[in-house]
Amino acid sequence: MGTFIKKITVAFSIALVLVISGCKEKAKEVGKTETQVSEKLTLDEQIDEIMRMWPGKYNNDKQCATAEANGEAVWRLDDSGENGYLNVESHYIKLDKPEIAEHVLYVEEYRDHQPDAIYRQRIYTIYEKDSVIQVKMWPFKDKKKYLGAWKNPSMLDSLSVEEISSYPDICDLLVKQVDGKYNMKMNGKDCTLGTKTFNYEVMLSEDVFAYRDKITDKETDSVISTAANYAFHNLNRITQ
Repeated sequence: MGTFIKKITVAFSIALVLVISGCKEKAKEVGKTETQVSEKLTLDEQIDEIMRMWPGKYNNDKQCATAEANGEAVWRLDDSGENGYLNVESHYIKLDKPEIAEHVLYVEEYRDHQPDAIYRQRIYTIYEKDSVIQVKMWPFKDKKKYLGAWKNPSMLDSLSVEEISSYPDICDLLVKQVDGKYNMKMNGKDCTLGTKTFNYEVMLSEDVFAYRDKITDKETDSVISTAANYAFHNLNRITQ
């Protein structure tokens, strides 16, 4: 009988230790969750973080090299590899232009390391509306005047709001935090102009700027234009 009682006592002690250990781990998880909640950034703080993270030089040379090594197409300027990944270099420059908006970025992108092969040139303004962070895109009216400003940002000192014209509000990117990254994308089929629907989406983290875009037919949803089957182009940060 004494041996039996001793075994019961030992078993109870082990079970008690396991319960206490489990409670401690649960408390750690709760504490961690509470810390994460308390550290959640406000919308203004998120905008500040985006403005800190986004500026810099990026390219997807690594992605293109991997794609070619795997036998996948890379869409070059001579149209070889058509419909494959584009080889893009991106420059995002923070501007102090309060006459345009509080938070302003200059964007210049080109293909295949050829600065004259412009892929995208815009002003982005980042703002909050109805508790949602949004990115408004502004094409240049004169598409040549400021080309190459990524090499000499002082060229943009004279830029005025009269020289750019924003896309309609329906084409603004809506921003959400997702697993420590910022997801920015147009809202469904909202950005429909004429017979075409435009979709542009961005994922931004500390060292990677990723994007994908496509144009579809408003009525049939058939794809009119895209690259790499609407896969994300992952551009690694090269410089701040």
